[in-house]
Amino acid sequence: MKKYVALVLLLILTGVFVFAQQSINVKATVLPVGANITMDSYLWNIAFPNDGATPYQNDQQGIMTVKSGSTWLFHIDFSSEHLGYVKQGSFQIPYYVQVTEIPSGYFGIIFSAPIMNDYVQLTSTQSIWFLGRTPKAGIRFYVGVKINATPGEFYESGTYTDTLTINFVAF
Repeated sequence: MKKYVALVLLLILTGVFVFAQQSINVKATVLPVGANITMDSYLWNIAFPNDGATPYQNDQQGIMTVKSGSTWLFHIDFSSEHLGYVKQGSFQIPYYVQVTEIPSGYFGIIFSAPIMNDYVQLTSTQSIWFLGRTPKAGIRFYVGVKINATPGEFYESGTYTDTLTINFVAF
């Protein structure tokens, strides 16, 4: 009888343990880090000397930060509303842009456009291709601007403008 009572007690305790056990399905959805491009300034005021001899060049006109959680391909496109000219009415001045990576240890740039090698006029879109997500802090680039002087000539005085557009395209 004692063995029978011990066996019943053991079954009851085991049954309590089994009935007390619960299962929880855990499903975590990791939200993507969006296309994130930030600039340290969104307005560049350039004082061009307009003496027919002195060019303007600032290799660090702005600092761009790119962040991506994508482990696949993405690219950054640079384009100009006026195809690489700042304009005032019918007057226009060609300008050139260069993008230089600030060293970070990121090795995801798989195709660098001519815009990363030298100053280019944005007569067409320039694209820099990336593979893999960036570090949490992102990768940073200097964006430089150059305006050449036309020897012996002046530009019409006034304020000239253009819109430089930077797009993040993910796949």
